Amino acid sequence: METVEFSEMEQDGAISVVCALLHASNISFFEIDRNECTLEGDNFSLEAAVELLGVCENDLDRVLCSRSFEAVGEILTKTRSLNQAMKSLEALIKAIYGALFSFLVKRLNDSIATKCGSKKAAFIGVLDIFGFEVFEVNSFEQLCINYCNEALQQQFNRFVFKLEQEEYEREGIAWSFISFPDNQDVLDLIDNKGSGILPVLDDICLLGKSTDEAFLNAMYRKCDTHDRFNVTTKQRANGLFSINHYAGQVEYSALYFVEKNKDENPVEATELLASSSVPFIQNLGKFMSTVGKSTYPMGGKPGKVKRSTSFVRSSVSAQFSAQLRILRNRIEKTSPHYIRCLKPNDELVPDQFDSAVIADQLRCGGIIEAVRVSRVGFSQRYSRSAFVDRYRILASAELRAWRKRGGRKEDECCALVEYVAQVLIKTEKPIKRCSKVDKIGQSDGSKLDLMEVGIQIGRTKVFLRRTAFEALERNRGLMKSWAATRIASLIRMNIVRSSYLYFLEYREELEAEELQREAEEREWLLEQEMDCKYHSSMAIATQNMAKSLPVLIRSAKSYKWVYFDNRWVRSNQIPQNHESYMTWA
Repeated sequence: METVEFSEMEQDGAISVVCALLHASNISFFEIDRNECTLEGDNFSLEAAVELLGVCENDLDRVLCSRSFEAVGEILTKTRSLNQAMKSLEALIKAIYGALFSFLVKRLNDSIATKCGSKKAAFIGVLDIFGFEVFEVNSFEQLCINYCNEALQQQFNRFVFKLEQEEYEREGIAWSFISFPDNQDVLDLIDNKGSGILPVLDDICLLGKSTDEAFLNAMYRKCDTHDRFNVTTKQRANGLFSINHYAGQVEYSALYFVEKNKDENPVEATELLASSSVPFIQNLGKFMSTVGKSTYPMGGKPGKVKRSTSFVRSSVSAQFSAQLRILRNRIEKTSPHYIRCLKPNDELVPDQFDSAVIADQLRCGGIIEAVRVSRVGFSQRYSRSAFVDRYRILASAELRAWRKRGGRKEDECCALVEYVAQVLIKTEKPIKRCSKVDKIGQSDGSKLDLMEVGIQIGRTKVFLRRTAFEALERNRGLMKSWAATRIASLIRMNIVRSSYLYFLEYREELEAEELQREAEEREWLLEQEMDCKYHSSMAIATQNMAKSLPVLIRSAKSYKWVYFDNRWVRSNQIPQNHESYMTWA
């Protein structure tokens, strides 16, 4: 705050006011009877709030628990019920906070304003607007916010239309046939004097006993036939209604509409703050006293001022509408630049893109509506050279023939537009198949209506409507696909042809190499076959040996070596009737 030249007293005062309002929100009341109450003195927050605001406790009790009004030249006082006193406290907190906010904004503007005396200087303003709101239960606050978005969206649409109109006139093309969408009917439904929702609400609030039911009956009676207003039998029974906004249909609940629209801040509250012992609070009292004077009745002009009294005050909707008109008047006098900010997900985490969240923000932010407005006119535009570079593929042969007949370079764009316009009128088939289209510069003499096609040639640009652009892009894509297929086939043909020519040139060498390779393969196969036979015979021998080995082992254990007939023999080889021999173990 020091950077923007806030004094130490102002810094302390702003913080003290915020603390006072926090304490004031904890103030409680003691109910004397059904129509009378008083402040509860034992509440600690009451003492803190009174000290920070610099007012007397009795004065605060008088302002919150009673109200004064003038009737037949006399000042009368009427006590408030407990519920009314609580509402009065809430209104006082809101009013003081609003005055503090207005003071801070004014001080910031004064700090950054240029010091040029009476001479007017350029300025840069930043407006951070709230987006379109749709909740499960939508009340008076959502209606005001969406009303503001409708008004700013209309201004944006007109701004886009103005830019389009200026470029069309600068390029010298016809545009009067273009009808841009307008949401004025929605604004009339909300703020039209006498029949709008907000004026009807203001009229009900002026009555002695105003209720939400009375507001609903009056609104249903005056708005039921409006195209943008919808209400079903079930909605009537539940106190609901729907409005078809530019971003979609929104259902509102009329509960507490009357209460929220009333400005319950008593006139004595301004006098209370003006009597404060704190200079900063006294200054806020001046800001709060100018709030009612800065507004004007709905349907009035900004220069007219409606004086605020204790009996007739500007409602919340009237103040909101007046401030919105001032904002729109200021924007219309400037050259606005729009920045749309989107968050990729509701979890606020990186590297996560939620398409549903993005689509909802685009719809509620009016971007989809803006795109729809832009597409009504000539949504695509190219410089003449860029148009030729992009779409010459559609008539490359015709352009070459046209240049041979003496066509000039500066007329190339017009010649290309003439040819593609004939194609778009007669057929939607690919360009290369259109045999009945006249050649460039050789039409049948009838004047070509480019408006019918959706193409216009300006002084420096070529303008395309959506249908013409989509047709040109479709044909361009088909031509590129055909060209890519043709190029791929030529490349494949060249590869095969190169291989065939190489074979013809080195046929003998290749055949010799092939024969040698076949011989080597046969030799290798023969070696493999011999190896297989050798391994097979070895496997059979090993298997037979494995089968005879147990028999040999058993036979080795069934005899002994004996000395018989002057020699050593096996015992099983001696005849059984001879027993004279010598055994050798």
